[in-house]
Amino acid sequence: MDLEKYTADIVKSIQELVRIKTVEDSPVINGPFGQGNKECLEKTLKLCEELGFEVKNLDGYCGYAQVGEGKEIMGIIGHLDVVPEGEGWKYPAYSGEIVDGEIWGRGTWDDKGPVVISIYAIKALMDSGFKFNKRVRLIFGCNEESGSRCIEHYLKVEEPISYGVSPDSSFPVIFAEKTINSIEIKGTASDKGSVNLDYLNAGIVINAVPDKCVFKLSSKNKSNIDEAINKINDSLNKHSIKFEVVKEDLSVEYIVHGKAAHGSIPQCGVNAASYAIEALKEVVNNDFITLYSSCIGLDVHGEKLNCFAEDEYGKIAVNVGLVSYLDNKFSIKINSRLPFNTNSELMIKQIQDRLSMFPFASATLLSSSLGFKMDENSTMIKSLVDAYQKVTKDYESKPICSAGGTYAREFKNCVAFGPEMAGYGEIIIHQPNERIQIRAIKDILKIYYQAYKDLILKVSFEK
Repeated sequence: MDLEKYTADIVKSIQELVRIKTVEDSPVINGPFGQGNKECLEKTLKLCEELGFEVKNLDGYCGYAQVGEGKEIMGIIGHLDVVPEGEGWKYPAYSGEIVDGEIWGRGTWDDKGPVVISIYAIKALMDSGFKFNKRVRLIFGCNEESGSRCIEHYLKVEEPISYGVSPDSSFPVIFAEKTINSIEIKGTASDKGSVNLDYLNAGIVINAVPDKCVFKLSSKNKSNIDEAINKINDSLNKHSIKFEVVKEDLSVEYIVHGKAAHGSIPQCGVNAASYAIEALKEVVNNDFITLYSSCIGLDVHGEKLNCFAEDEYGKIAVNVGLVSYLDNKFSIKINSRLPFNTNSELMIKQIQDRLSMFPFASATLLSSSLGFKMDENSTMIKSLVDAYQKVTKDYESKPICSAGGTYAREFKNCVAFGPEMAGYGEIIIHQPNERIQIRAIKDILKIYYQAYKDLILKVSFEK
């Protein structure tokens, strides 16, 4: 099968979808996640209809394109929504611009690009005369980055898939995903020193490392502000943290810059809030700052929070994604990825125990999404690995246990499969300058074409 002939259409379709901003927004008619998500879903379904699929829009929450007949449904589940673009883009985040053989824009990797490639992989099978002995259903969600209510709706109004994949992670295959939870620590604090914390704000979404933190200090005495500035500057410079200062006579505002990273790998980022508070602990006597520096500090594995855990797949990931302080009220929102030897209930108890010495604060479990493990030796996992190896000739990479979360956890017999792999430039997720090489698109299409074909022919969960 000549797959090269689909490249131009894939590139064009990715560009068109990237140009639609699909960050969750206020609901509109038939668009519970905002106008952008509604438009993008409708455009995707229209594309699929033009390519020969049966399509269905499920009340704007999600939709699907389907081909084939049979009792079983093989699902391919991707998402059209994206995280906010943030700052620092070399080319506009929603331009879909092609530069040096790369398509730039939010969603090129996560997850509009893989969605489009998957559509054309099935289209190529259709064009080849392949006989679909079961239904193949491409499901397009619109709320993966902020709650997956789209899939909750799907499961209420449609029959579940029999098995499938989510093209939203890494090759060769994700055979396990860790439990993910969100926790909020909040309370009322007070200033007791000569320098007051007026406000602090950091983060855009809970599942990303904040790359910017803004805070303001004030005092009745100018010399106190000058002294605070010197200490804060020393601390930030010591850790090689970039910052900006706007000083007035009796106040000063800081903008502290970190490095964004996905919430599943906080150790790969630089948390602007944590480093700002590390500096603030030397200059303000504030309950919120004391709690944060005592119980979190610069940790990313929960040591100070009393919730550290580790198993054969690695350490717990504890990402502080959203931090706010205003009018003496504070909120610290944490997104965590858990080893299989702990759970959300134990974790929240451990944190509550740690906070017992801070009576002004409380911790609440906001959400918990249970992880899964699939047998690495199952026909499904082996088929996916074999398809990957057949195209790439990479026989070294092994099935992965991921700290990330995908739609795979929302369905039975489902795993994440691609598209990330080494050798295709800088792969950026949830950060500025996301872009995908056209060369990568071509090879991902080859893998998906082979893998989806094998999944249809070789795998069945019918009893």
